[in-house]
Amino acid sequence: MESFWIGSHQDYNRRVKRNQAMWPFRLLTPPVWLGRLASTLCLWPAAFLGAADFEVVTNQGIAFVTIPAGSFIRGVTDEQRAALVDQKAWTRFEECERPAKKITISKPFLLSQCEITQTQWKKVMGNNPSAFKGDDLPVESVSWDDVEAFIKKLNEQADGKYRLPTEAEWEYCCRAGSTNIFGLGIQGALITRTNLGEFAWFRANADNRTHPVAEKRSNAWGLHDMHGNVWEWCQDWYAADYYAHAPDQDPVNQTPSTERVFRGGSWFLEWRNLRAAFRSGNLPAFKSQYVGFRPVRELF
Repeated sequence: MESFWIGSHQDYNRRVKRNQAMWPFRLLTPPVWLGRLASTLCLWPAAFLGAADFEVVTNQGIAFVTIPAGSFIRGVTDEQRAALVDQKAWTRFEECERPAKKITISKPFLLSQCEITQTQWKKVMGNNPSAFKGDDLPVESVSWDDVEAFIKKLNEQADGKYRLPTEAEWEYCCRAGSTNIFGLGIQGALITRTNLGEFAWFRANADNRTHPVAEKRSNAWGLHDMHGNVWEWCQDWYAADYYAHAPDQDPVNQTPSTERVFRGGSWFLEWRNLRAAFRSGNLPAFKSQYVGFRPVRELF
């Protein structure tokens, strides 16, 4: 039986090498004003939790955050679309993010706190395909097929079921209880175009390269780099019209098509491509210095 560690965020702080003095995981219970804000934004119960309420579980050298079941609004609302059009940040290609719809994630699960690093990849696969080298940098230049091979080996080595997140699970975690276009940041701060640089590596601040994971502030659920640094492969096949007919509970597009989904944007892209709802994808064999991943571990 695989052994694993469950502890507080205070304990886990000792394991994180960077950025602890500025952005600690240890938080107070969200204040009254945050509850009022959540109510205004029509958020579901998970939105009222701060990062300190999400246990961290370390398996196979990967820190996972325990994500509760819950509901969220997936996609872009009419009002958000209008605002993006006004900012010249909307094209016909973004119509795949509509219609906005309430989606339920029915079971809790574990999601990697950070994008998989080169150290973690090498431990499982014995190689390092990345264009930018560095132990704490996210692994990139890995195809969806490569990632599936990594996950297969991880499952062979471990007592558990690892997989990629579904596209819906990914957006649920990126939003962290918020309905705004980016998500909710640590200590209840809305992530906006103005403060995005505090949470993400993208064209405005990345200096044309990847950066070590967890250098930027986490979101409200304690997850780092959900915006930018590298795109993250998801489980789903990509279909531009999928939202129009997807189920309301635990949707995952399993109908084969040409491309697999990736989400989150990358160090190379503008702010508008880092929105929580922004969708893209490529061939399962596609490799790029812009693309990495983070895995899920199922609890049931």
